[in-house]
Amino acid sequence: MNSKVNVITLYWVGDFRNRDFTPRDVDRLYFTVEKHIDRPFDFYVLTNDMKADVPGTKIELLHGDDWPGWWSKMELHRPDLPAGRTLYLDLDSHVIRSLAPILDYDGDLVMFGARSNAKKQDPTIVHRYQAATMLFTPGKMAWLYEKFLQDWDYYVTHYRSDQDVMGDWAPALPTFPDKWLLKLGDVHKNRAKYRNAPPEDTIIVTGQPKSGLFRRTYEIKWLEKMAR
Repeated sequence: MNSKVNVITLYWVGDFRNRDFTPRDVDRLYFTVEKHIDRPFDFYVLTNDMKADVPGTKIELLHGDDWPGWWSKMELHRPDLPAGRTLYLDLDSHVIRSLAPILDYDGDLVMFGARSNAKKQDPTIVHRYQAATMLFTPGKMAWLYEKFLQDWDYYVTHYRSDQDVMGDWAPALPTFPDKWLLKLGDVHKNRAKYRNAPPEDTIIVTGQPKSGLFRRTYEIKWLEKMAR
């Protein structure tokens, strides 16, 4: 049997860019991971709401008041997180096939590569990674957390998100094959193309279209059936 791994997510409660995640979203993520993982795992929730009724073990954010929303993901690089190979997933993620290829990937920190949009000329955006999925070993990239901690108020105003900070500071990290990820926004825009099934290599479907589709997976029969 493969060695036990950690699976962790971020449940930040507050007003940030219309994000309104709930404990039910944590439940949904837990169940989709449980269905598709091939090895023992411990489930953790990094959160600023220690009273939340969620599965797994809660870990309190140290900077939740100052690092809103996705900025709190910089705390994933804290050296005091539970030891062991760790997979981070955003709460709008749906796993539809075995996580084994992702969990077995090499690298101290691995993400999917960004799908750059040449039309965007926003200097706060660094088109290099997508941080909705991260495989890492706690402490290996602690310098990211420590550097961010030193001047976080500057970085929050000069970058769009955590993934842009990592894209700037660590530009040569390994990335997962693009074919393993399908953006839910693409499914929403191309209903005819994805009506019956996802591409055969897709492992994770992620994203939060403005339509709120990530919670209405019953509208896409294959997604609801495969994810849970």
